Amino acid sequence: MSKLLYQLPKPVLFGILGAIGCLIGWLLGEPVLSTLKAASKQRNTGENAPVLVFGNEFRARQEREGAKSGAVQITLMWDNFNDLDLHCIDPQQEHIYFQHKKSATGGELDVDMNASSPYSAKPVENIYFLTNGAPLGHYQVLVHHYAGHGAPDPTAYVVGVKANGIVREFKGTVSQGDPITLVNAFDLTPPVPPTLMMSAPRGKAALKPTLTVAVWTALLATALSFLLVIGQNSLMRRRLMTKKAAFTLVKGGLLAGLVAGGASQYLFSACAHVLGGASSDLGWLLKSGQVVGWMLLGGLLGWSIGLFIPNLPKVRGGLAGVLGVFLGALAFLLAIQQAGETVGRMIGSAILGAAIGYAIAFVEEMSRAASLIVRWGPREITTINLGASPVTIGGGDDHVCLRGIQPKAYSVWMDGSRIFCKDHKSGKQVELKDKGTFTVARVDFQVVMDGKAR
Repeated sequence: MSKLLYQLPKPVLFGILGAIGCLIGWLLGEPVLSTLKAASKQRNTGENAPVLVFGNEFRARQEREGAKSGAVQITLMWDNFNDLDLHCIDPQQEHIYFQHKKSATGGELDVDMNASSPYSAKPVENIYFLTNGAPLGHYQVLVHHYAGHGAPDPTAYVVGVKANGIVREFKGTVSQGDPITLVNAFDLTPPVPPTLMMSAPRGKAALKPTLTVAVWTALLATALSFLLVIGQNSLMRRRLMTKKAAFTLVKGGLLAGLVAGGASQYLFSACAHVLGGASSDLGWLLKSGQVVGWMLLGGLLGWSIGLFIPNLPKVRGGLAGVLGVFLGALAFLLAIQQAGETVGRMIGSAILGAAIGYAIAFVEEMSRAASLIVRWGPREITTINLGASPVTIGGGDDHVCLRGIQPKAYSVWMDGSRIFCKDHKSGKQVELKDKGTFTVARVDFQVVMDGKAR
């Protein structure tokens, strides 16, 4: 197994370890996210803020069925074959539902599902009012369990309501035989004049989703960091993890995750509240915000991992994390949309971790001006970047660990275009030429100026 580590290209190895790390983080983090889902088990729990790492299921189902949008849009979704119905009573007291799909006020039930076969396990219903035709006044939104088609009750549902430029989500459960349930009532008001927009009150991002996503992201970041550092230490024949390194990783991973996850979720939910949310025409803007949030996480992780990789510039490590996360975040969002939230987060997290790990190792290789090649045995080679920071060789907590010799017995570094090696026991320092070799404790070393092993 250990020989396989040396035979895999380091970017591939780090990609695999990054994926495994994020899968561990996903496994630890799902119970944390489940706290945000617990409300769906209660009846009419009220408003819920959109969440950064949850799928944009409303928009996906709306687009799938060709649902229309307008100044007022009300969408109902649930996850079984039962027939739930969406109702709306508009300001003129017209009742819009499956037996009266269009109103004189411009409202229309344009998507009605599971009334007849074929039934869908991912149904959606939609009512909209034209952008310039929605009447001002009081609206009531209701849900009714019309018929059961074999799925057990109660049936959990989510209703999204867009009005006055704001999207809110309401969760609850309903069973067959229950009366029509009032989910939400709101007043559509005249648009705020441009001169008053700056002074208009803004929505506040929900604190619980912000803290929850921050903790989830921190778990992901910490597990990813641990696996990448363990991989790095394996290649150096070092102890897989020390208390000092573990403390640094936990501190760095938690900090990166809390800062990136918390800031991203706060901005995401605030923008969704103010701009109209994930189901509005500004959904692309919110998705962009998700990608930017992940890129912030990648940059912080790349910078922190650089602390454990000799002579990997912290800025380049951060840029590698940003690059990897940009690609991984796109895959993350796509996975959630295509595979559903839980499975999508699992797949997306694995891709995200693989992208970060691969990018960090790839940038490390591309940034080499010179290398120290360690030949442990046949086909067992470790390549280490040389730079101004000395690479230590010894029997302690060194970059290259060789049992049986004193800690920090030797150090190798690069000064300009010259490479030096110092024997700390004798104090002797020598300059090493390109392709020069030396042996310590029966392990062969070679220095290469262009960074490539010979």
